[in-house]
Amino acid sequence: MNDRLLLARTFARARHEGQRYGEFPYHVHLDDVERLAQPFGMNAMIIAQLHDVLEDTTTSVDEIVHDFGELIALSVSYVTDPIASDRATRKKQLNSRLQSLDENDDAAKLALIVKACDRLANVKTCRLFSPDKFVMYQSEHAEFRKATYRHGMCEMVWWELDMLIEVGDKLARF
Repeated sequence: MNDRLLLARTFARARHEGQRYGEFPYHVHLDDVERLAQPFGMNAMIIAQLHDVLEDTTTSVDEIVHDFGELIALSVSYVTDPIASDRATRKKQLNSRLQSLDENDDAAKLALIVKACDRLANVKTCRLFSPDKFVMYQSEHAEFRKATYRHGMCEMVWWELDMLIEVGDKLARF
C-alpha cells in the first residue's frame, strides 16, 4: 500500500474516531468511497479517505496541506459542505460550488470524481439500511447530477448511481 494512502487512512480514522455511519464505524464509509475511487488513482483514493474531515471534525485545511499537500487540501475543501443551518441550504451552496468547478483543473476533477463516489456509496448503503435517506437522495439527485456530472468523467460511477436512483429497491430483488 502507498505510504500516503496509509497516512490518509490513519489520519481519517483518528479524526473520525467514535463517529458512526449508521450502525457502522465511520471508516466503513470512507473505505467504501476509497474502493469506488480506486480506478481514478492514488490521489482520488486519498481524497476519498479525507473527504469528510473538514465538515465532520475539527481538522483544518492547513493540517491537510501540511500532511498531504495543496492539491489534496483544495480538493477536499471543494467537496466539503458549507456551514448552513439546514441541509437544503448546504446542498444548494455546495451544488453551486461544484457546478462552477473546471474539470480541467486537477483538484477540481478529483473533487468531482470523489463526490460522485461518495454519493454512490451513500446511496448504496441507504438503499439497504435507511430507506428514508434513500428517498432523500432520490429527491436530491437531479440537482446533484446537474452540479457534479461532467461528460466522460467517471461514467461507470454515474451509470450505477443513476440506475440505483431510478430503479431504487427493485434492484435488490435480482
